[in-house]
Amino acid sequence: MSEKIKYSLNVQVVGGVSLPITGEVTPEAYGKIQIVVAAGASDMEINLQPGGANLAEFLLIKSSSYDSTLTYKVNDAAASAISLDGPHVFIGRGAVGILDSAPTKLFFSNGLAGDVTVDILIGRDATP
Repeated sequence: MSEKIKYSLNVQVVGGVSLPITGEVTPEAYGKIQIVVAAGASDMEINLQPGGANLAEFLLIKSSSYDSTLTYKVNDAAASAISLDGPHVFIGRGAVGILDSAPTKLFFSNGLAGDVTVDILIGRDATP
């Protein structure tokens, strides 16, 4: 039986438009990861999932603090850094594929003065 990940987001412009987004994805498997990225850490490697293209259909990266100096790279420590300056939510294979068609590792760096806790939730197929 497949797992279900339900999501709900309401984006509202004060005094203006409101855009609610709700839905669900039904991956065959999911993983929840919680890590502490120490202040000053550089390219701390986190394993996300086994290899295979187009397996991930949901990826959430949330942190206890956000800043342009808190970054992650996808699959390779030599890749371009992405600032974690707010929560990152990728819903659907197309959205996750923006990062990489087969995201298997993330490399976190923390330029903040204090440690941060990062939560990651990934939904993926288990039978490619």
